[in-house]
Amino acid sequence: MGGDGGQGYVNPSPGGAGGTVGSLITSPTTIISNITGGAGGHAVDQTRLAGNGGGGGGTGVATASDVTNDATIIGGQGGRYSTGNGAGGGGGGGAGVATSANFTNNSTVIGGAGGLGANAGPGHNSGGGGGGAGVYVVGNSALVTIINNGTITGGAGGLNSAWPDYYSATGGMGEGGAAGSIRTGGSQGTSSQGGAGIIGANIAVINNGTITGGIGGTGGLNAGVQNDAVTFQSGINSLTLTTKSVINGVVSANGNDDTLTLQNTLSKIDGGQSDGANISATQYKGFEHLVVNGGRWTVSGSAIVSGETTLNGGALVVTGPAALGVQAITAQGGAIEASGDQVLDQSFVLKNNPYGASTSGLVVQGADNLVLSGVLSDVGRLTKNGSGTLTLTADNTYTGGTVFAGGVVSVDKEVRLGGGDLTFNGGTLQVTGTGWTSTSRAVSLQAGGGTFDIEDAANNFAVTQGVTGAGGLMKSGTGTVTLSGVNTYTGGTTLTAGTLAAASDNNLGGASGGLTFNGGTLQVMGTSWTSTNRAVSLQAGGGTFDIEDAANNFAVTQGVAGAGGLTKSGSGTLTLSGVNSYTGGTTVSAGILTLTGDNTGGGTTTVDAGAVLQIGTGGTSGNLAGDIANNGALVVNRSDALNLANAISGAGSLMKSGAGTLTLSGANSYTGATTVSAGTLTQGAAGGFSTASSRYDVDTDGTLDLGGFDTMLAALYNAGTINMNVGAAGSTLMVNGDYVGHDGTIVFNTVLGDDNSKTDKLMVGGDTAGNTNVQVVNRDGLGAQTVKGIEIITVGGQSNGVFSLVSDYRTKDGQKAVVGGAYAYTLHQGPARGANDGNWYLISQLEDIKPDNPATRRVSDTPDAPDTPAPRYSANVPVYEGYVQTMQALNKPSTLQERVGKRYMTGENGDGRTSGGMVDAHGIWARIQGAHDRLEPTTLTGMKQEINTFILQAGVDGQFYEDENGKLIAGITGQYGTARSNIVARDGDGRISTNAWSLGATATWIGNDGFYVDTQGQVTWFESDLNSDTADVGLASGRKATGYALSVETGKRIALNGNWALTPQAQLIWSSINADDFEDVWQANISVARGNSFAARFGLAASYDSSWQGSDGRVVNTSVYGITNLYQEFLGGTRVNISGVDFSTDNDRTWAGIGAGGTYAWAGGKYLIFGQGTINTSLDHFADSYAIKGDVGFKVKW
Repeated sequence: MGGDGGQGYVNPSPGGAGGTVGSLITSPTTIISNITGGAGGHAVDQTRLAGNGGGGGGTGVATASDVTNDATIIGGQGGRYSTGNGAGGGGGGGAGVATSANFTNNSTVIGGAGGLGANAGPGHNSGGGGGGAGVYVVGNSALVTIINNGTITGGAGGLNSAWPDYYSATGGMGEGGAAGSIRTGGSQGTSSQGGAGIIGANIAVINNGTITGGIGGTGGLNAGVQNDAVTFQSGINSLTLTTKSVINGVVSANGNDDTLTLQNTLSKIDGGQSDGANISATQYKGFEHLVVNGGRWTVSGSAIVSGETTLNGGALVVTGPAALGVQAITAQGGAIEASGDQVLDQSFVLKNNPYGASTSGLVVQGADNLVLSGVLSDVGRLTKNGSGTLTLTADNTYTGGTVFAGGVVSVDKEVRLGGGDLTFNGGTLQVTGTGWTSTSRAVSLQAGGGTFDIEDAANNFAVTQGVTGAGGLMKSGTGTVTLSGVNTYTGGTTLTAGTLAAASDNNLGGASGGLTFNGGTLQVMGTSWTSTNRAVSLQAGGGTFDIEDAANNFAVTQGVAGAGGLTKSGSGTLTLSGVNSYTGGTTVSAGILTLTGDNTGGGTTTVDAGAVLQIGTGGTSGNLAGDIANNGALVVNRSDALNLANAISGAGSLMKSGAGTLTLSGANSYTGATTVSAGTLTQGAAGGFSTASSRYDVDTDGTLDLGGFDTMLAALYNAGTINMNVGAAGSTLMVNGDYVGHDGTIVFNTVLGDDNSKTDKLMVGGDTAGNTNVQVVNRDGLGAQTVKGIEIITVGGQSNGVFSLVSDYRTKDGQKAVVGGAYAYTLHQGPARGANDGNWYLISQLEDIKPDNPATRRVSDTPDAPDTPAPRYSANVPVYEGYVQTMQALNKPSTLQERVGKRYMTGENGDGRTSGGMVDAHGIWARIQGAHDRLEPTTLTGMKQEINTFILQAGVDGQFYEDENGKLIAGITGQYGTARSNIVARDGDGRISTNAWSLGATATWIGNDGFYVDTQGQVTWFESDLNSDTADVGLASGRKATGYALSVETGKRIALNGNWALTPQAQLIWSSINADDFEDVWQANISVARGNSFAARFGLAASYDSSWQGSDGRVVNTSVYGITNLYQEFLGGTRVNISGVDFSTDNDRTWAGIGAGGTYAWAGGKYLIFGQGTINTSLDHFADSYAIKGDVGFKVKW
């Protein structure tokens, strides 16, 4: 510690002597011990206005030595006036620095406090002394560097103990003495002001601590006033503010060539905020240069410097344009930031950073908006960070390119961006107006990507160079960006507004990059780009595909996802072939949108006027979920089934094409036309067919299926098929307007029966015109005779349309007919009974066809009862009426003589006697029979039948018993037969082909007296094919039946004279047919209700027998005979049931016939041939029904 100054005792007193220096350093030193300067001396004279002695300096540095302070240095306190009017002395300086010594403070330096003024009365000059400087640089011309890492504080002003309006001594400032000594003695001053923190000339101050100006003493003229924190007196000085810098007080430069340097971050000036220091011209005065190397600094008020500003790093936050002065600003990597929206007219010189920093040129950052109207020049680059908008309005010439790392750079001309590449890493280039329409600059998208914001909708902005990088590209603004280069960026493409136009998939960068929409439009130009496999996402703002060229069918093969909606514009076609899950709805504003994938996300699909929504392209894919608001055209083209369950509304049309079935199940209300050009349009729920649709057109290859629901349509034009129902009858189609047929077909489901039968119905409120085919599907109707008919079509207006039945066949009188059980129905305008009302009826009677033909009338058996119309039976009925008769022709057993010839010959010696022995006790035989039957039975149809039969029968006979009365011969038989039946009737002609296979057994008793009894039993299996010639259709094929037959024949041979004999004979024949039930081609149910026959034959044969010796020495026998027969049928004919209606076939019961035959046996009776021919006729209607039969056989005796 320095010694105190001495006291003065004279009056007036010159003041006490100054205190000595606490420590004088002449070589490089690190101070580790605290140092305090000596106090100034005291003055005791009450009348002398002199200051007390100044306090001693804490430390003196007398040489060019570097000193580091790690302790506490305090300047001595100024002397005090003990009594009277004396002024206090100034405080000593904390540290004095002479010559070019460098001082580093890591601890505390405090200037001495000013001396205490005396306690004097009013009117006396008494005041406190001034505080000493924290660091005082004196007597040097070389640069002195002061590095403060601790605290430097100016001394406090002295206390004026009584009267503040009197002068006090100026605090000592650490006056420099001769080399090797430093004094801090006080001098008489004018106020009790505080000492400066640092004062001197040619000083470079680097502050990383706290520098504080002293506070004026209480009661003085400068009471509470803070002195400068730093005062530069002359020379070239600099102040560098670094990390943790705190400046309390004003910094006063000399206005020559002093520099303020800002460095690092989180510095605090004037108690600044944690997010950066505030620098203003009111605190930092007189600087010529401003250099920013780091940190974030706020400049405000008037110009901080009068000269150049250099930005090497960090950031200047500008609160107003005046703070930067008028000189050009050199940017070498530093940043500026607007506080509030600002407009700066300063020019910027953009240079590369000389210190090798990663940035160069100018960085503009911050959230507020900034306009730079001055020119940006030189070789550096411009970088935009932060969320604010930078607007460039000058014709800039910088060549280092532009980096868009945040926020927006807004320009109206390309020259605003100087020269060089455009690099994006999260920022936006905004192009305003229409003055800039293209750029050929290289564009790079770094990881953060970049945005082109083309503000004016009239601007089509072209990027002609390739866009590279790993980032994504975003398009915003209402204008258009056209990408024409081969772009390789891989971060995908996002569209938020306006249009992005491309003519090739590689215009959108790498193939792996997706497409994201949030309000923008992708325009596909030309026809060379026809598909993309990129992933497509629709965010909340949705997106638009604009397919510009009408000849382009552009396919998106990936599924489209997201919560947004999709819009299709442009005259071309967009095909979505993926499984799409986006939920924001779909709008087709122009052109065609084709869905070949499934749109499962829901949302309403809107089709604008003139636009087309097409689901499918003829294959098995394409679907849509959600309602459809259709004001254009909706086309569904699939080859399989599709159900649209949601509602279709709007003024647009619906077209169904493709071979598949489209089912409409929603509550549809669209008003446009509906066209079914191909496939089937089905109503899946009531109201599925819009009653508001202007009209329905069904083309040749199309089908309209009502689905069984009662349906109302505005108008109907039919060239295809209309199905009223599926599987049931009873639906009604109401056409409020006109119905026009264009050779189309309507399918009615009808339970064919009487007048009250359940049926589908067409009701036309307007007029009918054109030609329409009517197809009637019988829904389990058994048929019945109608009176008026079954009404299926009603017409409210002019009934000019012609409805023609799609028939099962055409009747013999030329009518088209459909079959219902046993009945045939024809279609006629007007009822069968009553006036023609213009409606259309199905009628199953003949009266309306030929009213004057008695054949069409059925006369009642009751006298005076009115005649009833004859029913019209189906063309299958006559065939079934002859079905059993055809099988009976093959089932009835023959006579004994037809089967085996004559069993008796003349005597063994060939004498011709009629009592000769038996010659056929055992043998093998076979015979062939052919017959032609012409039958005119009584039937409801007037059926006539001709049956041609062929039978091949073979058997083996053997003797099983013999006694004195005769012998028993038994045998087995096998038979194959065919029958071909031709049927002719009023209601239809037909044919039956039957094959039969039989097994039988025979037993014959031959008495020696000429009496015989022959019995036969036979089982036959039938298979028949039944055909209608009238309908030209096979009714049924392979129908099975089984026949059973028994026969008993007896007779007695009565010998006459010579070779003649008579044989009276009688035969009972029982024949039964059991046929399987079946359903024919018209779904008529057929069963044989009665197939039995029981008949008797009575005959008389006259024979002539002879024999002789043959050339071989063996007997030859011959026999010829004639026979006459009478036949009587005891049962009532056959009966078949056709769908509940019985039809009987009653042949004439009494027949007669004649025949002749013969037998020739040789080789002693070993071989025998035989044959017979007969002709039979009905006695009830002679010659109308007849049968001609012949057979021939051969037998070998064994």
